[in-house]
Amino acid sequence: MRLFEYQGKELFSRYGIPVPRGVLALDPPGAAAAARELGLPSVVKAQVLSGGRGKAGGVALVRTIDETEREAGRILGMTIGGEVARSILVEEALEHTHEFYLSVSLDRSARGFVALASRGGGVEVESRPGTAMARVPVPLGGLTEAAASALAEGIGLEGRAAAELRSVVLRLERLAREEECELAEINPLAAHPDGSLVALDSKVVLDDNALFRHPEFSKVPPEDPVEGEAARRGFALVRLGGDVAVVGNGAGLILSTIDLVADAGGKPACFLDLGGGAQRERVEAALRLVRGLGARAVLINIFGGITETVDVAQGIEAVLAEGGLPPVFARIRGADEARARSLLEAQGVPVFKDSRMAVEAAVRCASG
Repeated sequence: MRLFEYQGKELFSRYGIPVPRGVLALDPPGAAAAARELGLPSVVKAQVLSGGRGKAGGVALVRTIDETEREAGRILGMTIGGEVARSILVEEALEHTHEFYLSVSLDRSARGFVALASRGGGVEVESRPGTAMARVPVPLGGLTEAAASALAEGIGLEGRAAAELRSVVLRLERLAREEECELAEINPLAAHPDGSLVALDSKVVLDDNALFRHPEFSKVPPEDPVEGEAARRGFALVRLGGDVAVVGNGAGLILSTIDLVADAGGKPACFLDLGGGAQRERVEAALRLVRGLGARAVLINIFGGITETVDVAQGIEAVLAEGGLPPVFARIRGADEARARSLLEAQGVPVFKDSRMAVEAAVRCASG
């Protein structure tokens, strides 16, 4: 089981391996807040388990808050190696003079770990011409100071540089052994101008057979907090990264509404299914979730069969009164729809009989 970069770096930090300051973000406003906290320039990095994210455009250096939001919006939702980027890591951009490669991996043929190091680091270091690797086996009791020194000397380091690398590899080997990893890799391991080292990336692969001894890794992928809360409340919610939150009752109705949003030139922020027979409390809970999506408009499409349209209207009314909800546009059809329309229009919510008209109004609002 492979960890996301931010999770690997949390492990690195726990074992005393220096890492850049970073904040995980789930949307562009969160990325902007992270950049303000960390300072500029910063680096915005897609959190995916597949490789090649740099070549795919999943890593960006940003110098302004506007650029941070723009790049975060571009990266979130990208498909890299068949995997969708649902979160990003915003990190401080660190000046460095050199990049190394360092890893501790399980050598099954030798029934033990082996430590590898190279004076070259970065993209495709393994296939780069002239890249020499130093290799030392790790005894069952753990890497010794002497073996760590031999690794540093094997790539031509001496003095402070050798001492710094020796310190990092000893910590990395202890991490790999205690957390029962198949691989713990730092690429690149960057050297600051003062000679100190920092792990700019992480690749940690856990031994699946040992996961029962590490329950903290039983649910590794970062759970979107909004999607997680929705699941706990029994809603079907999928974050889609756009700016028009689509809420309805019934998967077919919502999917067709999402298609209409796309046809109108908009981008849906979510798929949120209230389910059949949604009561006022359920509508309120759903719209409170929507507030955490960063949408610029909310589109509610309800066909009242067993769902009471007045309950829907009262739920919308209650959350509007709390504040913080983007402009709401509604298409509500069904029993007692005239009363539901009256309640909503009294709150300034436009109500449409036609789905396409409601969609076009919501998209105009979001794009304006």
